[in-house]
Amino acid sequence: MATSKKTKKPYKVEFKGYLRVNLSEEQDAHFDAWSETQHVQLSDFDILLNNGFKFSLNWDEFHQGVSAGLFANDPKLGWAGWVLTAWAEDVESAILMLFYKHYIICEEDWEHFYDVVERTHRKRG
Repeated sequence: MATSKKTKKPYKVEFKGYLRVNLSEEQDAHFDAWSETQHVQLSDFDILLNNGFKFSLNWDEFHQGVSAGLFANDPKLGWAGWVLTAWAEDVESAILMLFYKHYIICEEDWEHFYDVVERTHRKRG
């Protein structure tokens, strides 16, 4: 006999926008020194995914480089629906820039960066 199971639909987080966290001159210099000692590992992504984030990489035609993004996909996060972005000329540098923004600049708390929109003309960002 067939039974019907009611499956609960997962809560879908609504897209709210992009966080454009631009580095100051001082932060840019600090990133150079910091990134020399860092290595991207799969466990880095495991931590982020387990904490409610989606991760993406894309070729960015406009900047002629790689765009990396973190989407806050957990409705329990105060910044759910926002995307933190970073870009650089290569994959590893883009990921490191994203990690730098998430862990160092934002300190894993994106709420102070919702309305920051500033254009820069750097080689990475």
